[in-house]
Amino acid sequence: MTDRDGIRIELGSILRQLEENGFDGVQVEFAPDGGGGAATVVDVARQGFWAANEVANEAAPDSVWGSGLAATLAGVSVLVDGLASEEALVTWLEAFGGELRAGGLSGELRAATGVRLPDWVKQLADPMVTAYVALSAPGGAGAAGWAERAARWAAGAGGDAYVAGGGMSQLDTTGDVAAHLASALHVASSGDLLHADAQASRAAFVQVCRYGRATYQFHDASASPEARADRARAAILAEAEHAHYALVAPTRYPAYLWDDRARALPPLRPEVPGFALRTKAHLWDRFVPDVHCMQLLADEHLAKVSDLSRWTVTPVAPGRTLVEAPDLAEWLRTGGPAPSVLDRARADFGRVLVSADDLR
Repeated sequence: MTDRDGIRIELGSILRQLEENGFDGVQVEFAPDGGGGAATVVDVARQGFWAANEVANEAAPDSVWGSGLAATLAGVSVLVDGLASEEALVTWLEAFGGELRAGGLSGELRAATGVRLPDWVKQLADPMVTAYVALSAPGGAGAAGWAERAARWAAGAGGDAYVAGGGMSQLDTTGDVAAHLASALHVASSGDLLHADAQASRAAFVQVCRYGRATYQFHDASASPEARADRARAAILAEAEHAHYALVAPTRYPAYLWDDRARALPPLRPEVPGFALRTKAHLWDRFVPDVHCMQLLADEHLAKVSDLSRWTVTPVAPGRTLVEAPDLAEWLRTGGPAPSVLDRARADFGRVLVSADDLR
């Protein structure tokens, strides 16, 4: 290890990981003294790796490139690839370290220790009831506590906790899962959390993007569809005060973006492409893309609905109402609800269903 005025470079670990990766890039972690995750660390590191790119490639053009800042449990990491030589890597590391030091930081540069998510989780085939939640103020007070609420919800699955962001997944045994999830979201465009208990075949997934579109999923091989729906409802209720819209649909795979709703059941109306749930986000504070077994609606939604006399309607927060189908089992069964059930539900919701003209 070399020490450059408070920035310690563990070159050996970086070279070993580089070799293990087949010399196809390496995740370099900066672990600041006193702990990571602070906004200052992120800002200095983000500016620092771009400056290091310029210094290293001025010395030897097209020799090395750093990109993709991600949060780690101990600090932040940068993917360093395009390496032409060990000398280019050392030049980059020393330049990056110099930028960190100039920003008033001290700590260690070393290989980041990411992990693969459990294979059994990635191969799940049983339907998972998914809650899609739109936070009303991603930059406001509600979003400030999102990580804590999400971590509490996901912990209900038990097992091990994995936090991910910016392509870096880590097993979190620190007890500070919420803080690390918040850091992942701050550093990258999204933050992911998985709780997985292999012995119980139970897992909970949470993913949120910086713009407030979140997904919550729960898998339990021994639970009934209704019990899994209870977990989706719990996710919505935890966010009801801060969200302006939410929907629930069963999926057969981990869903990370709202676009994935296009592959869930029941199928979206033909005029509503899946990507519209993301690209037309401004519409969902007054329209809904389709009917669902469970939806969180704002007062402006309710003003357009035709008839909810058959639905379970529950005020859950100021200006927010949870609307549930009269027979959740029908909606959550394999293959989705019968066409007649779907047609009647769409008639009940009426003008609140987004139109093709609204989507243009």
